[in-house]
Amino acid sequence: MPFVSLRGANVHYLHHGCGGRPIVFLHGGFGSSSELWELAMAGLPQGWSGYAIDNFLRSDAPPEGYSVPALAARVADFIDALGLDRPVVAGHSMGGVVAQLVGIRYPERVSGLVLVCTGPSMTSHAMARAWCEQLAEHGSAAMREISANWFHTVPGTFFEDYVARACAAPVPAMLAVQRSLIETDLRADLGRIGCPALIVHGAHDQGRTMTHMRALLDGIRDSRLAVMPDSGHSPMVETPADFSLALGDFLSGLDERRLEACSTV
Repeated sequence: MPFVSLRGANVHYLHHGCGGRPIVFLHGGFGSSSELWELAMAGLPQGWSGYAIDNFLRSDAPPEGYSVPALAARVADFIDALGLDRPVVAGHSMGGVVAQLVGIRYPERVSGLVLVCTGPSMTSHAMARAWCEQLAEHGSAAMREISANWFHTVPGTFFEDYVARACAAPVPAMLAVQRSLIETDLRADLGRIGCPALIVHGAHDQGRTMTHMRALLDGIRDSRLAVMPDSGHSPMVETPADFSLALGDFLSGLDERRLEACSTV
């Protein structure tokens, strides 16, 4: 299992593919992990390789503690440490907020964003606050009930494994990130994102609604929407073929832009 040392912290990641174009995947909160991206990485177009970072499991805490800004800084450090050439950064849920912050604070490091079932703020998101309170009160015993919210069609064996991994994640870390997420509002800063963005919405997502998608579309100049009609909050697992098709189309468009830019030089 590959690890990289970032500011003295050992960070685990999964790697798939041998292409020269990199994409960095960021999982969500509440004990999620890199396994969420295995099908997406296996379905990447030719010429692309995926790197899925772990934050709660297998990895040390960021030196400054768990927060959305600390995880964004970790992504920038990861890109530099591995020598990745302006990767696409894809984030799910909480990881999507981290990805937005990477695009805002470290624009020179990324060539595109994929924002999956996420939004720029937690405004009008009472459920997230309730889940945070539930986790604080009951700890890992609440993880099965909380995790069920991430899927419209629960993918059987994957769900059981997901819950087991979530129960192994440190509760204080999950709470710290969730509280930081609740305090984060990036709506006023979205205009600073200059790279193209694919925004993915699960039509049955209970946590991130079209209101959140619209905020991203309105705020990021070069953005497009892909709706997964049969998915809830986790389309890369629930409807992996549809997700990979949308992702592949977006990445192919970036390749075409890159070729056009090179031809004009």
